[in-house]
Amino acid sequence: MNKRKVISWIIAIVLVFLAGWSAVYVKHAEKINSIKIAKEEKKEQLQKKEDKVANMRRKISWHKSSETQKYPNVAASENLWVKVSKEKQRLSIMSGKKVIYRMYVSLGTHTAGYPNESKRKFPTGKFEISDKRGEFYFNQITGNGGKYWISWKGNGKYLIQTVPTNEHGKYLVSDAQNLGSQVNTNDSIWLSTKDAKWFYKNIKGNTKLVIE
Repeated sequence: MNKRKVISWIIAIVLVFLAGWSAVYVKHAEKINSIKIAKEEKKEQLQKKEDKVANMRRKISWHKSSETQKYPNVAASENLWVKVSKEKQRLSIMSGKKVIYRMYVSLGTHTAGYPNESKRKFPTGKFEISDKRGEFYFNQITGNGGKYWISWKGNGKYLIQTVPTNEHGKYLVSDAQNLGSQVNTNDSIWLSTKDAKWFYKNIKGNTKLVIE
């Protein structure tokens, strides 16, 4: 067998090996992807089931209450506190270990207006609802504002508020329609306009806030 034939055989063997390895790799990748998709679908189904039990609106509305039932009487609730889930984009009004009301929210990483802090993650942990609050503000740096805002960190820097507005107090519909999904919220937790107004009037200062 001459040298050329030997090289041809070697190349053929290598190609067969690579083809076999490629097929195994693709099959493995497809399996991992199918498992990931199945997990995401299961997670979505569980969230839908949880929302249904909680009487949450199936179609998220940025100007309506998140649940179809009445808001709770927090004055009659013991051990009142607030829990926010970044993963689920939900805010829960808690009475001890019991959820008494759920709200759709949006919160995400902070990127606009502060280039040096563009990779900073949204804070998690235990905080306290502040008495520092107001009916409207506008931030010249980020280019948006909000109504019924309440500070929970940074003396007015981190807020719970309505979906965003422009400087004239008009809601930014294109942003408001993202309620319930993770978007750039510039250090704020967005609520629907109706939820935010209720929260503003009923959740007092010194109430515990946990963000997970």
